Amino acid sequence: MNGLSANCPQWLASRIVEAGGSISFHQYMDWALNDQDHGAYACGRLKIGKEGDFATSPSMGSDFAGLLAVQLVDWLDQLQSRNIYDLPLSLVEFGPGEGHLAFDLVQELSAIRPSIVEQLELVLVEINEGMVSRQKKLLSSISNVPVRWVSLEELQKNPVIGVMVAHEVLDALPVERVVLRHNKLLRQGVRLDYKNSSSSLSFTELPLSTSLEKSLLEVHDSLGINIPPDDAIDGWCSEFHSDLSSWFKKTSEALIYGSLLIIDYALEAHRYYNSSRESGTLISYRNQFSSNEVLQDPGYWDITSHLCIETLNFYAKKNNWNYLGEVRQGQALLALGLAERLFLLQKLPKSQLDTALRRRESLLRLVDPFGLGEFRWLAFEIENDLKINNLKMNLNCKFLSDSP
Repeated sequence: MNGLSANCPQWLASRIVEAGGSISFHQYMDWALNDQDHGAYACGRLKIGKEGDFATSPSMGSDFAGLLAVQLVDWLDQLQSRNIYDLPLSLVEFGPGEGHLAFDLVQELSAIRPSIVEQLELVLVEINEGMVSRQKKLLSSISNVPVRWVSLEELQKNPVIGVMVAHEVLDALPVERVVLRHNKLLRQGVRLDYKNSSSSLSFTELPLSTSLEKSLLEVHDSLGINIPPDDAIDGWCSEFHSDLSSWFKKTSEALIYGSLLIIDYALEAHRYYNSSRESGTLISYRNQFSSNEVLQDPGYWDITSHLCIETLNFYAKKNNWNYLGEVRQGQALLALGLAERLFLLQKLPKSQLDTALRRRESLLRLVDPFGLGEFRWLAFEIENDLKINNLKMNLNCKFLSDSP
């Protein structure tokens, strides 16, 4: 935001006053997205899709779910063969958005492997009631699979066997931001300013919290990642996903055994914490428009930050997840049959030409290297209770194989 100020709504001004006049950026992002009355997600203000605030892969049509279902069926088959507890299998989706991916996956799984669907339940983890109400409306027509909504903490208490999917979820976790100022690393904050009886927001700089300082040191000592990089200039700024360790701990405890698929924007550490990337990766979205003015109209914009692959894997491993590998979305979808789908579109009758062209455009957008194709697919597995029975997961992963 380059130091510019933005108008502050009264609800947020009151919160910041109560906090002493300034808050961490982490706290600001959490309130702007997840405040139950005013947050962009929590109150259901944001709309996801081609006509909404931003488009996602599932909003391009059902082909994305159809390709993803190929991988999910393969995992569910493998898990069923290891189901020593004879429990139902669970398909868990975190942050289901409008519910389109969950809806399409049930249809696709039913078509590919009806026998698995008979043993399946759909579990949706959503913290924002505004989104839950829209998901329930869309998914109300599903009758062949039980659907339930839970918090991650509830799932921890009653873990399941199955597959977890986190599609464009972790990039919306509140982040800490750090700033290099006069050769000292500081924590970026947001302060409340008053002028002419109106209040505005601007960035400020705060001392590093003890927990943040400890996390940065741990990443440096364990991974050799310098934050900031040695040649960073004064004012260099970037993000740190301080909530990842807690998230991976909760998810690991919510799964007896199974797999986790994370699909999100992510960068290698040498690209993420690079001196040339001096403003980080933070960006906001509204009405199909992106902006780096992340303090503008809090509660009306999506705010998102890329993930760092190395720190993501570090916190996953720290919390008992076994890393299977990662690829870009384009490569993953090709391995799961995208080329075949494009070929079959050519065989549709001329009466379906418009449909074929729309689907072709959507499929190509999914693998566009300058857009959705740049997403990373990262796979993990966990085998909490299998170790007791001297069994190992060793799940195969279709999308990590070489594409045809």
